[in-house]
Amino acid sequence: MENISRRARPIGITILAIILAVFGILALLGVILGFIGVSQLGGAVAGAATVALIIAAIFAIAYLVLAWGLWTLRPWAFWATVVVMVLSLLEAIFGLIVQHTGLGLTSIIGLIIPIVVLIYLFADRNVRAAFRT
Repeated sequence: MENISRRARPIGITILAIILAVFGILALLGVILGFIGVSQLGGAVAGAATVALIIAAIFAIAYLVLAWGLWTLRPWAFWATVVVMVLSLLEAIFGLIVQHTGLGLTSIIGLIIPIVVLIYLFADRNVRAAFRT
């Protein structure tokens, strides 16, 4: 069996792993600050905010695990990234069609980034070879 650490990590995967790690860290900081703010709320609002913060913490940890998987070239991380990007793309399309968000910069970026990442993951032979998928 080939040693995973000896395989060359494509630069795009390195960049993607770093971006996901940064998002995960920022999300965890947001969760921590949110819990500080929740302590000043009361009643049902505090309960709902706590549930939302727990869900946000789960997503932040998932981003960090995904970043680690990409960094270490784990095959499951390749497919998890594909799933996350497809869900992000569907969310952006949902926002445009159902929620009628305008074609602002955020909406365009929300559409373009998942498409570019998916094309990169499937079109670059080096990426597929690095993950052995």
